[in-house]
Amino acid sequence: MRLLSLILAAAFLLAGIVFGALNPIDVVLDFYSWQVEVPLGVALIGACLGGALIAALVLWVAVIWPQQRRIRAFGRDRRGTTALAPSTPTAFPEDP
Repeated sequence: MRLLSLILAAAFLLAGIVFGALNPIDVVLDFYSWQVEVPLGVALIGACLGGALIAALVLWVAVIWPQQRRIRAFGRDRRGTTALAPSTPTAFPEDP
């Protein structure tokens, strides 16, 4: 599994290098009060990475963090009970 991860990381690194080499044109990023000139490939990869980081943050705040809180609360509730009570069959009244 680790070898597969290394191979995938190397493939994405190589793809990023090729992408940057194929897009050498400089573009100006204008952030209202300051400007920066970067190659187009770097700007596009940076935008993709920034979007992925924002998506990961939103996912963590909206899904993962609440689930972790629920799991911790469930664990606290389970630790509060010392032994499980023997289950007794529930008697349902018969229909008249």
